[in-house]
Amino acid sequence: MKKKQESSVKPYKEWEVGQPAGANNGAQFGILEKLNGIWVNWEGGPTGLHTTPMPSPGTSAETVFGVFHFKSQEYREQLKFTQINAAVRNRAGSNEQFNGAIKYETAILDNNNLLQHFEDGMYLWLGDNKMPWDPDGPYQNPRSMFSHHSDAESVKTDGAEPVMGPGQLGPQFVAPHTISRSGVIPHGTTIHLTGNITESNIEGKAPHIADLWEPQYLAVSPTMGINPQNDLIAGSRDKPDWTKLSREDQAPQAEPEFRGVNSGRAYIQKIFNYDQFGSKFPFTVQPNLKLIDANNGLRFKKYDLIELDTFHDTGLQGGIVNNAMIERYCRVVRMRFRMWLEEVYDEESGKLIDQLQYEQIVDFEFMFGSSGGTTRWPHIQVNTLRREKDIPKNKRLKAIELPKKDPNEENERPPAIVCPMGHSHHG
Repeated sequence: MKKKQESSVKPYKEWEVGQPAGANNGAQFGILEKLNGIWVNWEGGPTGLHTTPMPSPGTSAETVFGVFHFKSQEYREQLKFTQINAAVRNRAGSNEQFNGAIKYETAILDNNNLLQHFEDGMYLWLGDNKMPWDPDGPYQNPRSMFSHHSDAESVKTDGAEPVMGPGQLGPQFVAPHTISRSGVIPHGTTIHLTGNITESNIEGKAPHIADLWEPQYLAVSPTMGINPQNDLIAGSRDKPDWTKLSREDQAPQAEPEFRGVNSGRAYIQKIFNYDQFGSKFPFTVQPNLKLIDANNGLRFKKYDLIELDTFHDTGLQGGIVNNAMIERYCRVVRMRFRMWLEEVYDEESGKLIDQLQYEQIVDFEFMFGSSGGTTRWPHIQVNTLRREKDIPKNKRLKAIELPKKDPNEENERPPAIVCPMGHSHHG
């Protein structure tokens, strides 16, 4: 008789009162446990950089393609992560999920110490998503996923009869993503990205961040009327000669009506020739070259890579919600995020320290595109940060504080207590 194939989709361990138990008050954070702390730029170190296209004054959504304002700046950042040692329970019937939450707060200043951006949000560790389950896996202690059968009490309390009786269990949910990030941007956008660790414990070398002029990482897109293969110099960071020509003298790229001042090159050359606020070519075209240059000469012990996105080809998605004005005039449609958690040897002391690098690409849509569709305008941010405590005191920059009004009640509050999450009830 042929042996029946055993399914790899097994029920999770049964949830019991007091579960999960273990370190961090039962919360599991996976790779996110490496984040807790304050990360900053430092004197003489690499800076962040953003590229931001915006609708030009006087334009509207019906304005012809190419009329846009472009701004790029170097910046410094203070990125604070706070690990909340209390597992957050999601109750889904047959499945129990316990999230590990890490709050983040970021503040960004330009070269003139003017506030350019601030944002609050949260990273969640959603649980290991591998099947079959390995009870000794690195992210299974404490556990973050449980099964939960019906029992006599739940059947009676929740009115399950006659559909369901005690001891029954539905399918086990296998999450496609282990990490999510949610954030609130004061311009009027709320983001939710999901994803996974895509490279883990890569030892002895720097991460491969991108190839030169790799299209998916450029601040110019084909919808802006540019062709990276024709309009950039393969294998060279030199600025192409066409950027020196006036709009009227731009060589033809397509049909006669798109030549000269109507060519994609004429509209986009301002990005290539931009030279303000410490930002210029080639970084205004491919910002992640800043990350590559920051790693030149560094010795790496190892690194991990996290990749998150609001869009996935199949299955469960993330999302973006814009307020009314943003949705109408400069719609944010997608966000991609890569974060490298690295262990490097400090250049001066040789001490092993942590380094965090990130790249986030936010796609705006406004105005007609060169093909008659809507133009996609990549807004890109990149930065290289280290833990503030690892930076020598003579290289630390002043801390950043937002110009906020503190609540009047702050000095009148009673002493605080630290309270664990309450998860004992079956429901």
